[in-house]
Amino acid sequence: MAACVVPVACLLSVWVHVQSHAQAQSPSALESPAEFLGYALGEHFTRHERILAYAYHVAAHSDRVEIEPYGTTYEGRTLVLVYISTPGNLERREDIRRANLARAGLMEDGVTPAAVTTGPESDVAIVWLSYNVHGNESVSSEASMQTLHDLARETHPTSGAWLENTLVIMDPMINPDGRDRYVNWYNRMVGVQADATPSAVEHNEPWPGGRTNHYFFDLNRDWSWLTQTETRQRMARYREWLPQVHVDFHEQGVDSPYYFAPAAEPFHPVITDWQREFQQVIGRNHASYFDANGWLYFTRQVFDLFYPGYGDTFPIYNGAIGMTYEQGGSGRAGLAIETAEGDTLRLSHRIAGHYTTGMSTVEVASRHADELLAQFSAFFADTSPATVHDAGQAASTTGWLVRGSESQEAMTALARHLRLLGIRYGHGSKVDTRVDATAWRTGERKRVDIRPDDIIVPAEQPRRVLARVLFERTSPLPDSLTYDITAWALPYAYDLDTYSLSEDVAVDMAEGDASTRSTTDGGTAATDTAPPDTYAWFFEGDDPAFLATLLREGIRVRYNTEPITLGEDVFPRGTLIVTRRGNEGFGEELARVLADMAAAHGETAVFSATGMVDGGPDLGSSDIRHIKAPRIVMAFGSPASSASAGQIWHYFDEVIGYPVTRMTPDNLQRADLSAWDVVVLPSGNWSSVWDEEGLGALQDWVRGGGRLVLFGGAASWLAGKEGFALKEVKKDETPADSLRAERATSRRYAERERDGLTTDNPGAIFEVAVDGTHPLGYGFGKSSWMLSRRASGHEVMLEGSAWNVGILGDRVSGHTGFEAEKRIGGTLSFGAESMGRGSVVYLVDDPLYRAFWYSGRRLVANALFLVGQ
Repeated sequence: MAACVVPVACLLSVWVHVQSHAQAQSPSALESPAEFLGYALGEHFTRHERILAYAYHVAAHSDRVEIEPYGTTYEGRTLVLVYISTPGNLERREDIRRANLARAGLMEDGVTPAAVTTGPESDVAIVWLSYNVHGNESVSSEASMQTLHDLARETHPTSGAWLENTLVIMDPMINPDGRDRYVNWYNRMVGVQADATPSAVEHNEPWPGGRTNHYFFDLNRDWSWLTQTETRQRMARYREWLPQVHVDFHEQGVDSPYYFAPAAEPFHPVITDWQREFQQVIGRNHASYFDANGWLYFTRQVFDLFYPGYGDTFPIYNGAIGMTYEQGGSGRAGLAIETAEGDTLRLSHRIAGHYTTGMSTVEVASRHADELLAQFSAFFADTSPATVHDAGQAASTTGWLVRGSESQEAMTALARHLRLLGIRYGHGSKVDTRVDATAWRTGERKRVDIRPDDIIVPAEQPRRVLARVLFERTSPLPDSLTYDITAWALPYAYDLDTYSLSEDVAVDMAEGDASTRSTTDGGTAATDTAPPDTYAWFFEGDDPAFLATLLREGIRVRYNTEPITLGEDVFPRGTLIVTRRGNEGFGEELARVLADMAAAHGETAVFSATGMVDGGPDLGSSDIRHIKAPRIVMAFGSPASSASAGQIWHYFDEVIGYPVTRMTPDNLQRADLSAWDVVVLPSGNWSSVWDEEGLGALQDWVRGGGRLVLFGGAASWLAGKEGFALKEVKKDETPADSLRAERATSRRYAERERDGLTTDNPGAIFEVAVDGTHPLGYGFGKSSWMLSRRASGHEVMLEGSAWNVGILGDRVSGHTGFEAEKRIGGTLSFGAESMGRGSVVYLVDDPLYRAFWYSGRRLVANALFLVGQ
């Protein structure tokens, strides 16, 4: 192939050449993907291990490439990063990394932005290309092999020049578990010839589909929450590099043209003018290639930049140009599918789109490397009020004070989360001083004192933008037409009293993995030796994993249904109590066993030498309940929401470590439930599984002592069913005739996308009034916060003698349509009813949504272990 002069024609001809001459001789020993795999890209889907094998092959035969494993998935598949640049840059790779962090003010050894040298390592821009975060959007990893090959091969006419001032970091497969789930299924379904008929079996994935990871989590929603092992391992490396450009490769519907930047509104206000403008620069370069080839594409629609858990927004909030690229296809497309226009969309066509934008991105980054580096430095150096402004609060927020809580577990978890994100925090240098602040729970401006166990997050720090986004009391949503949830602030998720500071506070910054945990006043660290005359151990009870460990290991545990006073210690309802009585089987080892378990979970204990307390029920009272270790089964399969089922499964496996049996819904419906104490139904409409007769049998099991725990749509499914106390709420929210007429006459066809916004609730945070005297509400104050995604039409309340434990109140952050907000306000968020000797627990607003709503963990533990004991 002759050398190309015009970049557009060059890039396209490279693609055509590779596909048309896949078996042609390769320079040296470097093979093309087709030569290595034995088939041209687009003829088959390639499994994870073969894609990794090709990456290792390229690294072994090109001095432009190095490869480095960075972790494993839940199913044991290897995760790798591929570094691509000139041999000289790869030799200086660590110097480039350190210079880049210094540019951001993030070197821990005292290197500052001013110390960045003028050497070659300081002139290299970093581009990070992330492929296949959604497993069934599988074209991107196929495209990654061609992109890797053409960046690595010396005969490519332009890639060598691009790499002189650019280091490309490629993650060829973020989600190999999901990808292999899809690819293995598809390869079993496809015939000798791909069938392009849209209704063919190969275009209809079974439950749960291949989009998500092992636990059915969407990894493209997890960047800020770090709940999944793939995210945590990737984030550790991302923080070490902080690229100037990050691309997340995706697919969308079969009939959609290609999408690339610039993104759609709304943009979060922290996104800089330059970040907006440079998306235009990259988009125009892509457009030149697509125009030359006659490919359809669109920009500035659908995919906005607001929610912080995406692979485009999270990098943006960390100083990068973050972008999503969307190729038409996704899991329905297979090797070939007929589109609505009658064309056949083939895998090879989809590969071409992602290959082209990937190469174009590197080209633009190289051409503008100096500008990228300068603006990256400016992003981290900016201390203007606009950067640290906290919407809905004081005009200039200097930081956030998280009040030291009785829930030390929540404080420790928040500190751990901040460390994983790289957000700096500490404790007040001068305690007992008072500062101006705004209380999150009330919105009141007042003077607050600084205490030793408070966590303080200063607004002035290198990751100031990310800190601001995650600590916004009110989300500054510029436009309600958005793609995802609209509120997420960490203090709400952790249910911790927080204040936005209005003046500077001296902070002793936390170092490394220093814990914020402090011993309960009056207590003794559980790792200390219990006195030989110890009658009982009292534990805080806020960590569900600790309770699960005790039960799993055969420790008999009790809890109090009324507060207990013992000396200076006051133990609220739901405190975990372990007595020697009932645990005689452990003999003299009981104290050591408890100490080891408590130390593993960071728990502290208070020891008591007597069962007679100073206030409240004595330890032999009927107000002290024994917790029977429950045998738990959950429905697992359609019609359950795969996301809900995965979240619950993840909760048992990874959060609390407690056994749960997963059963297909049909098997569960036929099972003898007397073998189980708790049945869990994920969100979904279960009418197809339990008809009227089956539902009656389920009620009989509950009356006999069973506990039915319902999440999200499963709770709403029972509304109005005979024998259940959950009823639909009928509110008179119909607009007045004049308003109805006004809306009808003022509607414009061009704004039809907004028609449903008044009844929409994409995800907002509401205050919840909690009955903390009910076991379901133990561990919560009189009010908490809940992320609700219920739209109008899902309003329910418990009637009769049932307990509405959590009632939605005012919206405190995010967007909800005005009609939806009026209808869901004052309705049930979570509650319970007694039925014979058993209980039904309704978790209408899913407390395990995306696993980042930390306070939901305690709520679910209460439902599983405490209610109905």
